[in-house]
Amino acid sequence: MATTTASINIGSDIMSYPININKTMTMKKLASCHGIEETSGLSNKKFSATTAVVLVLNTEGTAGKASKVYMRNTGADKANFFYVSLNASAAAADTTETIGRLHGGDWMLIPWAATANASHNIVVAPNTAEPMTIEWMVFQE
Repeated sequence: MATTTASINIGSDIMSYPININKTMTMKKLASCHGIEETSGLSNKKFSATTAVVLVLNTEGTAGKASKVYMRNTGADKANFFYVSLNASAAAADTTETIGRLHGGDWMLIPWAATANASHNIVVAPNTAEPMTIEWMVFQE
């Protein structure tokens, strides 16, 4: 049986008392004690223009099942970032729901609802034409 585990450790002294968050999550199939067994594999794409690209198609996961998406901006420059959004296509700006920005070195792991609806595509666009690389992986049932 496959086991995929994600961990995050956050420590901060920005408040009057220190914060330490240490969490681990085993990625499981929907309503099951069994682990997620499929992945898209680790991929990366280099950008040298500000053109938006559909990175994860809505059909890459199984509708109604458990899916997670990992993404990381491999760069170190915090001024250069990727916009991350849900969008039917890379060109349909009116259907965009921005998730956020991935600045240099930033990463994210999010639950994702794969559906038959193309508006659940994950689209990225760099804020600069300077060379930037993003890596990603889909974990799914």
